[in-house]
Order: sequence, then structure tokens, then C-alpha cells
Amino acid sequence: MNPMEVFTSQALDQFGSQASREFHRRLHEDRALCATRCGDCADTAFPPRLHCPKCMSSNIDWIEITEDMQATLYAFTTQSRGLRFTHPDVIGIVEIPEVGLIISPIAGTLADLELGQALKPEVIDIHEGLSFYRFSLA
Repeated sequence: MNPMEVFTSQALDQFGSQASREFHRRLHEDRALCATRCGDCADTAFPPRLHCPKCMSSNIDWIEITEDMQATLYAFTTQSRGLRFTHPDVIGIVEIPEVGLIISPIAGTLADLELGQALKPEVIDIHEGLSFYRFSLA
């Protein structure tokens, strides 16, 4: 196991919940960006949670965030330095019907982007054994 995998595994064990470990497993192994939906009140949570933040039910189902959900670019900016993202990156707020607003890296440059543009989710490998998500133009 390489050092990045060990660090990520230790961080998830120390600070992550069962939901965060499953979220990262689905990203890496299934290549799927997921949220959780409450089976009682139908509220959707991103990032995924073990309990519904609206009604506190533990009747939770995993749903995949797909291109069919018609995500749109709500806001965007650049980040010149950061721990999680490469230098420089475009960071955006993505609006996904039935999910809400989520913060995500955006593939592209500022010149390519306009508010309201259609986006699609994609899973990218950022290191061996470690995947993350971003959105790109649909």
C-alpha cells in the first residue's frame, strides 16, 4: 500500500463515518458519485449521511448523482492554493435538482464557464487507490 492510500485509509478510519467510507468506496470502486435519500421524508443529503438531517430517520437509501439529474453551474471562482485541489483550479457551486447545492471542482477555465450551464458529474483518479469527483460541461 502506498503512503497516500495509508494516509487516506487512516484519515477515514479516524475521522470518517460509515457513510464517508462508503461514499469513497463507491467513488473509487463503482465510479459513482452518490448521495443519500431518506426513505421516510424523501430528503436528499450530500455529502451522504447515516441519518436524515431533516427527520433523523435511519431509513436511508443510496442514490447515484447522474447526468440525467440536470446539474447546473450556480456560482464559480478560482482557487489559487488549496490542500485538496490542484493549483489553480476552478471551484463551483453546482445546483442539482432533488439534491441541492454542492461545492465541487469544475473542469475547465473561467473563460469557458457561464452561470446556468449544464454540467455532468465525473469521477477522477487523484492518486493510486484514491478517487474524487468533479463536474464538467455537459
